[in-house]
Amino acid sequence: MSVAVKDKVAENLEAALGKPVDLDPLPDDTSLSTLGLDSLLTISVLVTLLEDCGVDLGEHADSLVTPSTLGDLYAIAGRFMGDEDSAPGESGMSREQRSQLDYYQEKLAYEIDSADLKAALEEGQELVVVDGRSSESYDREHIPGAISIPHRSISQDSLAGLSKTPLYVAYCDGIGCNASTKTAIKLATSGFRVKELIGGLDWWKRDGYATEGHASRHDAHAHVDCGCAG
Repeated sequence: MSVAVKDKVAENLEAALGKPVDLDPLPDDTSLSTLGLDSLLTISVLVTLLEDCGVDLGEHADSLVTPSTLGDLYAIAGRFMGDEDSAPGESGMSREQRSQLDYYQEKLAYEIDSADLKAALEEGQELVVVDGRSSESYDREHIPGAISIPHRSISQDSLAGLSKTPLYVAYCDGIGCNASTKTAIKLATSGFRVKELIGGLDWWKRDGYATEGHASRHDAHAHVDCGCAG
């Protein structure tokens, strides 16, 4: 990342917060909420940053995805400031190719599969697994260690006791259920960093991982490594 990109991000953050901001000691995964930005200020910084970079918001509506971390802001600024460090090897790409690449990068930024989630949990990464289904469904069977936050019950009050530092992974039954998406939207709107579990509980079990609850299976079934790991 170039100095120009970091300076541009710092300039916009300082304008929004009304005070100097030293970004040098902060890692890219620093949550914007820890800097004092709520959801409205974050959106304001995003729009101002895009305008400063001369972005046509109508043409690049895909860029209006609310950032969660400093790294998100650096990536946005680098994309439109032509920062070579932010996009190595992407020079000479057509608009269609750039748009396609952005799409797939965003998928990886906002989705996670069962294998990666299992590995992250085993490595002790700082994340919280959220079951967005009903309390009854959670009691029947859920991913070990997951917390129950039915998406219909989510409010500022119900989220008040949760830290915004970890990454939150939302899930539901599977591809025939959109509770995980609704949960992710509400968490993201409240300033949390969120990813959605691909395939939900169905694919978690299909991959052979154990579950908890009344109908749980305590021993993981024979697991076949994901072919994408090769």
